[in-house]
Amino acid sequence: MKEKQVWNLSLVGSGGDGVMTTANMLLKTAARTGLYGMMTQSYGPQIRGGEAAAHVTIGVDPVTMVDRKKDWIVCFRFADAVRFEKEMEAAKNTVVIHAAEETEIPAMFAKAKGKNIPIPFLKVLQEAGLSELAKNVFLFGILVRALGWKEEDGKACVAEMFSRKSSAVVSSNIRAFELGLHYMEQFTGPAKIFKPKSGVSRPVMTGNEACALASVAAGCRFYAGYPITPSSEILEEMNELLPKAGGKLIQAEDEISALGMVIGASYGGVPSMTATSGPGLSLMTEMLGLSGIAEIPLVVVDCQRAGPSTGMPSRMEQSDFWHAVFGGHGDFPRVVLAPTDVRDCYQTMFRAFYCAENFQLPVIVLSDANIAQRAEVIDPVDTDSFEKPKRLNWTDGPQGYRRFGLDALISPMAFPGTAGGIHCIAGIEHSEKGMPSSDGAMHEAMNQKRFRKWEALSETAVGWHRHYGPPKAPHVLIAWGSSAAVAREFAESHPDFAVFVPLILHPFPKKALQHFLKNRKTVSVLEMNYQGQFYHYLKGIGAIDGNAQSFKRSGGQPFHIEELGQMIQEGGIL
Repeated sequence: MKEKQVWNLSLVGSGGDGVMTTANMLLKTAARTGLYGMMTQSYGPQIRGGEAAAHVTIGVDPVTMVDRKKDWIVCFRFADAVRFEKEMEAAKNTVVIHAAEETEIPAMFAKAKGKNIPIPFLKVLQEAGLSELAKNVFLFGILVRALGWKEEDGKACVAEMFSRKSSAVVSSNIRAFELGLHYMEQFTGPAKIFKPKSGVSRPVMTGNEACALASVAAGCRFYAGYPITPSSEILEEMNELLPKAGGKLIQAEDEISALGMVIGASYGGVPSMTATSGPGLSLMTEMLGLSGIAEIPLVVVDCQRAGPSTGMPSRMEQSDFWHAVFGGHGDFPRVVLAPTDVRDCYQTMFRAFYCAENFQLPVIVLSDANIAQRAEVIDPVDTDSFEKPKRLNWTDGPQGYRRFGLDALISPMAFPGTAGGIHCIAGIEHSEKGMPSSDGAMHEAMNQKRFRKWEALSETAVGWHRHYGPPKAPHVLIAWGSSAAVAREFAESHPDFAVFVPLILHPFPKKALQHFLKNRKTVSVLEMNYQGQFYHYLKGIGAIDGNAQSFKRSGGQPFHIEELGQMIQEGGIL
């Protein structure tokens, strides 16, 4: 199998070092030259400042995950690097760039026999009359030279990054960049030179940015939310996008009121959404039930983080699955979707609004911190073929409008104020006209009505899944969300494995999975939580049998290839 052309880098620093800015500029320059890339971020438990790391992978082909083994590691202080030792591994040929003042090289770099490049950042900048604040741009110049990229591409990126600053700030940063370029000339040989397959520039965005952009494109015109890591960027991005599209945004006082506002706006005829993380989803649970019984469309994006309670806000996990699928009292249908990467967020959000608006029910999108906050170079997305949301509206008709008519699969919604469309709506069980009812037979009939929509939706979503690997591979990995990337990467180098990735988790495409599993030798479920929530769900609905294995853990860090290989070996598969 052909070896992938990728370059892996980690940048480590503390608050004020600007390592995230440097990593962003690397990614944007890669995109400008026609290359692909991905950047993930790591932070300590602090609220502000403290240690931080950016992990970047750049490649000729689309990058599906960041490799833990690094070609280059850059750190301003070794103490900061040690804090992220479990997230990056120095290999035999790893090049280590560090501040010249840092002389005691830690044990984690013992394997690194490539090059050790001490750089007196502050001294070089001071001699050039530049501020210490420019050291991250100076470092960017060093890396651009090391990668053999064009000087003009790097300069364009610096100018764009600081375009909102004064011309003096832009000019000084260009000087710092040029200083880094020339400083690196004393070290012979570039890191790696990759020739892109085309010179086409591509967009760079995070999962949260993609969710916001796709939601507005899908027709969302109202957003109410409360800031919570790692979903806050959706709120920030929607604040920029919605006014330009004629929409409205409200920052609510908490998650309960946020979803209440979403329900109110949706009832008023406006496609609406919010975003949160696990603690916020817990608070929204009662309101999800109101959406279910009143058949009011809404979309909630849950950017999962490690829990329970406050948990680890800056770490990823896939442990909100049971809550998304089963959370709430009583019976009401809901849809649960999951993107697998940043680009996938586009189609997922279109499908979320399609399900909510066309079938009048709540939809939860299970993203996670890994997808939400990582940045990717992606191919442009053509949304023309995506499922288009369209609400069934009631405009006029005979007297006696029945908002919850039992004879219809989807009952039309009348906007408040529509002539002849007056009806009662509340969280209490009701008759066809919405009047409160405590009749057991009516409650059963309404439950049947609500779940008929869910069953019809499951038929519509029958093809919402992907599979990779040879069709007759004896071993199958089932993975969802961001964990699908490592399963896919593993299968690409192990032809005995195939991968099944559901894009809709509830209702689950059971028939498609069972067809895929025919004549397979082993089945394993990969997920990032302690209890194996998805594994038990699949067993519970009869999608897999008792012979299937569960590969799971918590921990807050994504799976890596070697770890999955070890799990498979310990499971007796290889």
